Amino acid sequence: MTRPTLDDLDAVHFDVVIVGAGAVGCATARELAGRGYRTLLVDRGDIASGTSARSSRMLYSGLGYLAARYPLWQMALRPRDMLQRLRYTRQVMRCRAELVQSMPGHLTRHDFHYPFRRGDRYPAWLVDLGFKLVEALGGWRVPLAYRRTADVAGASALAAELGGPLTGVGLFQEYMYAWPERICVDTALDAERRGATIRTYTAVTRIDRLDRRWQVSLAERAPGAAGTARVTADLVVNAAGPWIDRVPGGGTGPRVLGVKGVNVMIRLPDRFRGLGLEAFSSKGEPFYVFPWRDLHFIGPTETVVTADPDTATVDEAEIDYILAEANLLFPRLGLDRSHVIHAWCGVRPTSTQDGRTTVLPVRVVEDAARPRLLAITGSTIMLHRHAARLAARAVERRLGKRGAAPQGTILKPEPPATRAGIEALLQSEHVVTLADLVRRRLPDGLGPDLGHARAEGLSHVMAAAMGWSEERRHEELRRFAAEVERINPPMRPQAATAA
Repeated sequence: MTRPTLDDLDAVHFDVVIVGAGAVGCATARELAGRGYRTLLVDRGDIASGTSARSSRMLYSGLGYLAARYPLWQMALRPRDMLQRLRYTRQVMRCRAELVQSMPGHLTRHDFHYPFRRGDRYPAWLVDLGFKLVEALGGWRVPLAYRRTADVAGASALAAELGGPLTGVGLFQEYMYAWPERICVDTALDAERRGATIRTYTAVTRIDRLDRRWQVSLAERAPGAAGTARVTADLVVNAAGPWIDRVPGGGTGPRVLGVKGVNVMIRLPDRFRGLGLEAFSSKGEPFYVFPWRDLHFIGPTETVVTADPDTATVDEAEIDYILAEANLLFPRLGLDRSHVIHAWCGVRPTSTQDGRTTVLPVRVVEDAARPRLLAITGSTIMLHRHAARLAARAVERRLGKRGAAPQGTILKPEPPATRAGIEALLQSEHVVTLADLVRRRLPDGLGPDLGHARAEGLSHVMAAAMGWSEERRHEELRRFAAEVERINPPMRPQAATAA
């Protein structure tokens, strides 16, 4: 559908306004529209242009959520914590099965490895039990196919390169998002088909109480455009991820604490293609080697941040740490900066409760002083449908039921192969900028060159289809290059002191 103008929205009333078009916001719009609520979804940028585009891209089984940071002997003394971890892992595995079954075209399945070393914090029998427990918690609906072998060299080409005092390797199956941004776009488009209104590049500047309704003030943020509008709603859902506490009038916080994760894209030997690895770093944090098309990316780091997520950047020390950890796993590869293609970081919004950080639960919270203003905290892209259902039930309790929950598979369209196909996409998928097209509607933005190779040609297609001047076309190319550099900064040579 055509992107509505702000004039079209001015003075319109909705049942629910959702702020934030990431995975959770798009899924919530789909859920509510499917249940019969008149829904508006807005975002100050494009669909999936925030945290959802900077995740680790893994449909994770949840083993690491069972790994407590305190000594193992204390597990019996913390039954509440362990019960919470078990419940969360059960939910993760159920969501994993749901996504595998309902959007198979958005996922790829891979063989992963777990290395066992002498002196590991977690003994082999406990890890074996953990994998079996995780699989059982998911009802065996999507098997992990876990097994452990002492024949490390014969397990795979990747396992054969592992260094250290190995005692064995675990083999299991995990899924990767083939294209996480496309999950958000396709979910938003399905919400639109169910009746939701979508308006990207639309900032929320105020949320005010107006009688028994909310008045949401909106401002145009599309390049070269201006304008404002005010809409009213019976209820507002703040789904702005790590920006939840920064939405003007969006409720009082802190309700989230940001955790920055850095990943490094690298070209490993061709014999590693499609293979992945899960381990624990020297800090005791989960550490992964993720397969990505013909490449791999390694990470993530975990750093608590309180600054605006917009300012989060990749630090040189974080790249050095990831490379060092990778070299502990694969000492013969001798990885350094010359092997790095690019890096990126995202900020994950963990929930806070009673002033404390609670990493695990997805929560729907209501501001006590501002009833019917809800916020969704603590979700990941893997749990986006679960979070949306929690939000929809909270809306139903406040506004009453309107219809049945939506069902059906979200299809993944093939990228258009012709100019006509791209022009049709431009008319139907809320594309505003060149970066929207290259990085979030087509798969080019996730390739090794981050979409630079096709940007020039696609800019001509967009200019013709959208009536851009030559000046505007060049400006879009500059904006595209600036976004790529901001999110995927170019690698600097390794410092001599770090060699």
